[in-house]
Amino acid sequence: MLSAGDLGTALLMTGLRDAGVPFTEVDLEDPERPVITEAFLCAGSSRALRRARFQAIIAPDAELSQLTGEERDALAAFQREFSIRRADAYVYPSPLVHLRSPGERGESGALDGAVAQLTPLALAGAFAYLAGSLRFDDAATGVPESYGHVAQPLAVDAALDRWFEPLLEARREGSEVRGALLGVFHDDGREELVITCAMNAGQLHARALFPGILSWLTRGLHLGSQRQYLTLHVDDIFLADARWVPEHDCTRGNDCPAGVTAPDIVMSPEDVAFMLAWQAESELAFALVFNGGAYDAVLEDQAAFPAGDALLAASDQHWVNHTYTHEYLGCVEDRTQLGFPCVRDARGDVTWVSSEIAASEVSRNLRFARDHALPVDPAELITGEHSGLRRASEEPSDNPFLLDVLRQSHVRWIAADASREPEQRPVGDALSVPRRPMNLFFNTGTRAELVDEFNYIHAAAAAGGSGACERDARSACLAPLPLETGFETQIVPLEARSLLLRALSNDPRPHFAHQSNLAEDRLLYSVLDRVLEQYRGLFAPSAPLVQLSLAEAGSELRDRAAWNGAAGAARVSAFVEAGRLTIQVSPGDAVRVPLTIPWDSDDAALVPYAGAFTGWVDAQPLAALTFPLPAAASYAR
Repeated sequence: MLSAGDLGTALLMTGLRDAGVPFTEVDLEDPERPVITEAFLCAGSSRALRRARFQAIIAPDAELSQLTGEERDALAAFQREFSIRRADAYVYPSPLVHLRSPGERGESGALDGAVAQLTPLALAGAFAYLAGSLRFDDAATGVPESYGHVAQPLAVDAALDRWFEPLLEARREGSEVRGALLGVFHDDGREELVITCAMNAGQLHARALFPGILSWLTRGLHLGSQRQYLTLHVDDIFLADARWVPEHDCTRGNDCPAGVTAPDIVMSPEDVAFMLAWQAESELAFALVFNGGAYDAVLEDQAAFPAGDALLAASDQHWVNHTYTHEYLGCVEDRTQLGFPCVRDARGDVTWVSSEIAASEVSRNLRFARDHALPVDPAELITGEHSGLRRASEEPSDNPFLLDVLRQSHVRWIAADASREPEQRPVGDALSVPRRPMNLFFNTGTRAELVDEFNYIHAAAAAGGSGACERDARSACLAPLPLETGFETQIVPLEARSLLLRALSNDPRPHFAHQSNLAEDRLLYSVLDRVLEQYRGLFAPSAPLVQLSLAEAGSELRDRAAWNGAAGAARVSAFVEAGRLTIQVSPGDAVRVPLTIPWDSDDAALVPYAGAFTGWVDAQPLAALTFPLPAAASYAR
């Protein structure tokens, strides 16, 4: 990785890190950087024993003006000797890469909203996981976000063995002539991927292109693994959620004045039927995060619970323990004060909910699941409000009594709120699984309620909001959205884009909403329908959205942390020789290695995805793992 503080290499470095691909960075702006020589790039003096130290090269541009002529020659010779591919992160088209300048039947300018097309060559190769069309991001109307150069290839130069193959093309405005935005420059035995548009890691089109860039660079063979994840948890199944009261800007039973009432939000039998039909049609299933005590309480109070019975009949869903009654399992709360602060003893120490209460909440819900034949993994737990986990500054530590319960109940995976704790950590003997909250509030069942609360949170006091944005230097106040149209025109696009960007970022963390978002106006579906429409218009069926259980997401995060830590990639060497990939581990413990190999190199430990096999393999110290490779891995000689 030859970097120069530029956006292009920053994008590619982000993608490599997200996928767990090891790389060596050489900062071209650093006067103390290593010199790029033959000895730096490869080892061995005998042609029979020479070995490349690097699998691919990423450069900020085609000129590499920061290098000496000798360094550029060393790179070119290295590429030709070992069939090493190179990618240039952002290039101005010129004959240097066998392209005409933009002034010659091309153009330069903003690409916001432009639709580009992948060529048949791209779709038959490294970009086969995409459907064919790629729309450039236009997240903020009127704000330039993407800039690029649409260029025409020069004619093939047979004498010098130079030509350019377009992989991504866009049409000139008002013209039928297409030009290249991305393609391969062939230069007398060298292959150079040329990118003529500026991109960054916060753009959907950049994230969508990255797996193909990586696959092209490595010929589909590399350490690291990348998939698109979208797991949705629906909390509070069986439990009614309190409602936002627009007239008082509060939630009934939480921060409303005494005497303010509003009906709870709870799914109806029709909502359950809609949910099941939507899941079957969309091929996207929810994890139902349930409180069995809420079902039992309704039956004690009423003769029947039709919606609850309809949910219980769907026993083939994925169910997750959310505790029996949704009891708060952190500190003992003072319910007489707004915000429910922790009760403290005479010394000022937090008073914690007891182990007896916590154990009852966990075990009774598991018993409910057994009694109603619900498939539940007892090693997974999501506490109400993620309670029992530390919460600055009110609860500086985890509830020690809950930690005892987790150990005694053999809970290995406990959900955390990723907005507070985005990284996985030990919680007693368990590991946390950070979940990302969706911006669909638990206390809203209608579009108007959601927009009203959104406005209250994000608008200035003079505009009818809470004014919190004025008191927080990190926030910007927003103009209030129209109650009638704000949900569909503003909230849905923003939330869908946020969800899609995380899915394209190789992020296995689940998202969560609440049963209230499936009731009344069924707010969640508007967001998910938009996500699925955009995703399936962009990706081919070979790259479906991957859904993980809480345990699977936790395992993925655990393995990534180990791989990126001192005990992971640093202890692994991998090389290709004589048509075989070999992975070796230095003495010590076994290492879980993320690996991607071409589709025709089947291995039982890996799963097919996006035209390759990918996943984790267990590598033991001093016992090499080997994988035969297809002839397409042409550098394997």
